[in-house]
Amino acid sequence: MSLRRLYGLCAVLVLLAGVVLCRTYWVGQQTAYAASAGGQSVQTLALPRARGDFYDRTDRRLTGLSPQYYALCLPGDAGYTALFPYVPYAEQSLLYERRNLASPFLIQVDRDLTAQGITTCTVPQHFGGSTAAHLLGYLDSEGRGVSGLEKAYDDLLTASGDARTVTCFMTAQGRLLTDTGPLVAVETPGTGQGVRLTLDADLQRACEGLATLYLPRGCIVVMDTATGEVLASVSMPSFDPQNVAASIAANDTSLLNRPLRAFSAGSVFKVVLAAAAYESGLDWYTHDCTGEVEVAGQTYRCALGRAHGVVNLRGALEQSCNTYFIELGRLLGAQRIRKMAETLGFGTATQLAPGLQGASGTLPDAAALENPGELATFSFGQGALTVTPLQITAMMNTVANGGVYRTPAFVQGIVDADGTLTGQTRAADTRTVFDAATARVLRSMLASVVSEGIGSEAQPKTGTAGGKTGTAQTGQYDENGEELLNYWFSGFYPADDPRYTITVLQDGILKPETSSAAIFAKITEILAVWENS
Repeated sequence: MSLRRLYGLCAVLVLLAGVVLCRTYWVGQQTAYAASAGGQSVQTLALPRARGDFYDRTDRRLTGLSPQYYALCLPGDAGYTALFPYVPYAEQSLLYERRNLASPFLIQVDRDLTAQGITTCTVPQHFGGSTAAHLLGYLDSEGRGVSGLEKAYDDLLTASGDARTVTCFMTAQGRLLTDTGPLVAVETPGTGQGVRLTLDADLQRACEGLATLYLPRGCIVVMDTATGEVLASVSMPSFDPQNVAASIAANDTSLLNRPLRAFSAGSVFKVVLAAAAYESGLDWYTHDCTGEVEVAGQTYRCALGRAHGVVNLRGALEQSCNTYFIELGRLLGAQRIRKMAETLGFGTATQLAPGLQGASGTLPDAAALENPGELATFSFGQGALTVTPLQITAMMNTVANGGVYRTPAFVQGIVDADGTLTGQTRAADTRTVFDAATARVLRSMLASVVSEGIGSEAQPKTGTAGGKTGTAQTGQYDENGEELLNYWFSGFYPADDPRYTITVLQDGILKPETSSAAIFAKITEILAVWENS
């Protein structure tokens, strides 16, 4: 081969190589060819799925009240620099670590950055505060309900929001392909369903504010007398559902939903014996209280050893005379007291929602109450007896409601995306426990507890109220060896035509700065304003 031909052949080869290189570069810049290269050039990111919401009885949202923003961060320092000022502090390290990845990612920011040319997607923030936190519950790190109503309706709430994705067409260098942008699409449509509760948002928040001022540890329950629906349910201390770890670390019992937990009852339980006495024809009983009584070698005393003198049932309730109710318990016998207690809901768990119920408490069995000492302590609400604030509220509500027991309710039903109530979940459990005449007399007696007796601090500024105090031993002691006590007041308002049944419990404290009866009175003030709002 001549030298000239060799040079010509080399030139042709060089030309062909240049053509191939140019073609390869051109193909690499084209969307269609890059997309056909397979999944390596298509990045699909999942947005957090919006969770279904809870609503109050007037369809106001209790969750999902504020937005949260997720920005698309593209590879390279430019994306990192643009996003850093808007990323929450807790997420800044993540942004730094991922800044040089070849793949885009989503990161939470504090505002909508669309106007700055950054793709931003909005997802409702499920928790925007701590309203009804104990009743609603909280979520785990995966966004699944692990307590309260969040757990009870987890499947429904999880399926409520659309499952959305952000798709990016990327070059091999980790850049968006020319003439393409992120594509936001619905992968799986959500149901849009939520849960409507019996709570009233305004009343709930007002009671929570009151509890913050006067109730360091305890609970408040406000019930609609006519329906048994719970209008407000407060537990203290409160907690932040977005920072559950802080409550766990504090070990301050703030995660306990106290309206559903069992506590020693004390004298508030004497209403059960009063009802049993009327139903058994023993309302006539009169007792001469000397301040103490001996049963089976054990001396039982009234508060402070006070001698009340000759008292009937009305006077015994007014003064919360322990010795009267011990002797009344002897006359009634364990069987009649237990039967009345059972009919009023004690010893049975209160079903609130699928998989969610209040504690059953402890109702001593008949065999245990054959012991005279056990029967004596049971008769004034002590000993092995434990009850929930919700059970006490339902008991008092039965008196206020003419002797008809109504199962407490927190949930009205399931609502569709348009707000239509599609499924009522409440079990309509009502039963007549005692007749209207008995209920009327009991209401009169309990009104006397407030107007004439030891519950005077429960007297509303306007109108009247009835109810019963209670102080219960807990068997728990502080560092100085002094016993911590439970302080109760449960009653109804107004006394002559009850519309609301209210229970206040302060648990495990030495002595409250503000009595439970006084807190009850403040709640009636809130109700008077709320009714006219």
